[in-house]
Amino acid sequence: MTSAVGRPEPALLSVADLPPGYESADDWSGVVRPGEPDPDVCVDPVAVGSVVNRPAISSYASFFDKRSGILLYEIVLGDGPAKARSLVADVAAAPRRCPVVRLGELALSVERMSVPDLGVRASGVLVKTATVPPTRTRLVVFAAGRSTVVVMAVGVADVGLHAMHTIALTAARKLANRKQPVTIRAMPDMDGT
Repeated sequence: MTSAVGRPEPALLSVADLPPGYESADDWSGVVRPGEPDPDVCVDPVAVGSVVNRPAISSYASFFDKRSGILLYEIVLGDGPAKARSLVADVAAAPRRCPVVRLGELALSVERMSVPDLGVRASGVLVKTATVPPTRTRLVVFAAGRSTVVVMAVGVADVGLHAMHTIALTAARKLANRKQPVTIRAMPDMDGT
């Protein structure tokens, strides 16, 4: 768990909050590039949840599941409530605006993904490559006060909807410093992804 300026950030997810098999993956975090423009979900949906491509990061944590190869990020952006609402709306609209995104020769499908009831504005997408096997990226974005929180899991193995909901709920609870346990109540979804 690292802040953008290298300080520990206790409100972020830790290995103890995740299913068994995860370890800290600070080496996978890449380089934060302050001053770059925000990535557009319809230009590169995976970059929306990437530490490498996100300006305004106030803190982040990254993890790697040794068994499945899934890379998991939690990113907190301290760019105010208007930006938080805007990013949540952009992610929610992406499956309609850009159901397929091309990155060079690679085609990515962008599908709506249900999100847990976080008590705040939230949206989610499932991004899949058109390769065999596909790489799946599950992305949940939610507003948390003056911050935006992005939780992203990417890998050939799928973290799964239930686990993604649990992780997002845990992240929201930790950021709110609530002590009560979280419960999962998924938003209705047409296809169950």
